[in-house]
Amino acid sequence: MKKVAILSYEGCWGMGVFSATDFFRIVALLEQHLGLAQTYAVKVLSSDGAEVCAASGHMIQPDAAISDADDYDLLIIPPVEGVRLAAGFTPEPNVLAWLTARQRGGARLLAMTTGVCFVAAAGLAENRLLATHWAYVRQLKKCYPACQFIPQQSFLQAGDIWSTGTLNGGFDALLEILAQERGDQFAQLCATHLLVSAPERLNPILPGHRNHCDEAILRLQDWIESHHAEAITIERMGHEVGLAERTLKRRFQQATRLSPNLYVQKVRIDKAKKLLLASNLSVKAIAYEVGYENASFFVRLFKTHVGQTPAEWRKCESILTP
Repeated sequence: MKKVAILSYEGCWGMGVFSATDFFRIVALLEQHLGLAQTYAVKVLSSDGAEVCAASGHMIQPDAAISDADDYDLLIIPPVEGVRLAAGFTPEPNVLAWLTARQRGGARLLAMTTGVCFVAAAGLAENRLLATHWAYVRQLKKCYPACQFIPQQSFLQAGDIWSTGTLNGGFDALLEILAQERGDQFAQLCATHLLVSAPERLNPILPGHRNHCDEAILRLQDWIESHHAEAITIERMGHEVGLAERTLKRRFQQATRLSPNLYVQKVRIDKAKKLLLASNLSVKAIAYEVGYENASFFVRLFKTHVGQTPAEWRKCESILTP
């Protein structure tokens, strides 16, 4: 069983703590329903095991102190309130030492938005690209000049360190971690049960293709994911971000390791997976919903990417659907 620790501390945002606990509760409920063994054991920790006051003024009661904790596979650091960060917030030295020891022991770290200051203060991310909330990029750069911070709608992964720019980015990162550990089908099922958005509007689970700092290409990726059902051409993509066709292709390939057209295909196929799981729409209707008027072409493309036809995917997923 994999062990997950969620850090709580004075001034942290409670929604960061409890969005993570609730995510793993959904995972556990799905596993229970499917008759699967529980994958994750989750604890909320604080520096000394005592209650902490969240940014809202409400108290969080942790399960244990970091000194009482065993080794963990994943450590989640919720955001710190921006007012505190701007006032010179500094993480406790014993917490930084604990994070460093656990990371060196093989744990993954997931820092949500301003919680990335813990990673930076511990010296774990020098020369790595880190995502954070757009309003605090300048502040963090000033405090931790050895680190590179960029605003990001979703998340970045730099080795075993994950960082997010939004709360929803935390869900995106957890879904990708889940996909790596439990497989794409289970992660897609979990995504459709998060209830944070309609299935077709959930961000795609496309590992590794946002780990770059080309802001124009990041904007284009956001645009593609929002307009995937429309007719998308290289010319239109270039117009959206002000890049010539040749420059767009080169920069997109360099940043994402995919061509623009292949990225569009992957986004559409991912949206189709979610609709196959969460709706009773026909395959033809789903093809149209994700941007393909020719259903036969969509079926062939889906099988090329997934290894199964949409009908085979849906049949397999029906075993998992409550």
